[in-house]
Amino acid sequence: MTLAFEKAAAPGRNGLSDRKREAILKGARAVFLKHGFGDASMDEVAAAAGVSKMTVYRHFGSKEELFAGVVTESCQQLFTEEIEEIFALPPHKALRNFARKMTEIFFARDTAELHRIVIAEARRFPKLGRLFYTTGPQACIDSLEGYFVKHRNDPALKIGEPRRTAEEFLELLRGYSHLKMLLGIDKGPSAREVDARIDAALRHVMG
Repeated sequence: MTLAFEKAAAPGRNGLSDRKREAILKGARAVFLKHGFGDASMDEVAAAAGVSKMTVYRHFGSKEELFAGVVTESCQQLFTEEIEEIFALPPHKALRNFARKMTEIFFARDTAELHRIVIAEARRFPKLGRLFYTTGPQACIDSLEGYFVKHRNDPALKIGEPRRTAEEFLELLRGYSHLKMLLGIDKGPSAREVDARIDAALRHVMG
């Protein structure tokens, strides 16, 4: 199965080292989280990464592409390497493990900060919202949709339209807890609340 996160990732150019690319993404994350998107500069990213600005541009052609790389990396670091193993499990365990990983992504501090940056900057930089959605939420939906398409005839599952079911499953995991966290009203759900959300999402798709 081709992973949606792999499609969204921005590859390094001209065979430049993965180590430099990782340093750029780490530096970019720090700069974006400190200054937001609009006020961040490629010079600051280069300085934070310990590389030249030319090297940054050789890996990432624009600040938008670099931001997309940071968002994608956030998802990949959490579970891309495990996705094949997760989806190879029996449906109930596969979806529970997937849900657990997704809640880690949704409620991670850096993910929430990147989400806030996008909301704040989307009016000035309209493409930013689409980039964030494509490399983050849409990639997650695509991965789960692919699983539902493959297993739609499994009697253990109740799947209508795979994409809609994937969206509903993920939204049940987020709920209003995510919005309250973005607004600074709450720090995020407790472990008990996370378990309850996962159980509700599983009830929605299990036969």
